[in-house]
Amino acid sequence: MTTAPAVQPAITQLERRRIEAEMLADVHAALCEVMPGPEAVAAIARATARAAHRAGAAFAAAAPGGPGLEHFAGVVDVWRAGGALDVQDVALDARTLRLTVTRCAYAELYIREMGLAPELAQALSCSRDAAFARGYSPRLHMERSRTIAQGAPHCAFLYRWDG
Repeated sequence: MTTAPAVQPAITQLERRRIEAEMLADVHAALCEVMPGPEAVAAIARATARAAHRAGAAFAAAAPGGPGLEHFAGVVDVWRAGGALDVQDVALDARTLRLTVTRCAYAELYIREMGLAPELAQALSCSRDAAFARGYSPRLHMERSRTIAQGAPHCAFLYRWDG
């Protein structure tokens, strides 16, 4: 008699990012052996942004009735899962989504727990945000001037839906 394999529970985004960061930190170290550190960080940021763009497109493909700002706003709950983000001041209207992240466990993980440089932490995490939005829809644009990973007290996001 055969038994079905046990179903593994889904992991949170934070757990996924920890696994990815462990590998990408090693890739970063290897890249630094053959290129200057800033170029290695830029390469990691490009790869991370490509993955985020694909994830945004996949999220859009799952939108009932097609992509839209209201559906996109639902991703905030995915990002918060497992206590990954503390989010305040969420405001959604027909053309904009505003939110403020006041605590970022991604930055805490990368910088405090893993000891990564803030520049690498930004490449692993912050560089995902605009790319995810672009992947979701060319009509969606993100603005954010500073991040917690850069030392700011919060991240203020503005997503605009054009057209």
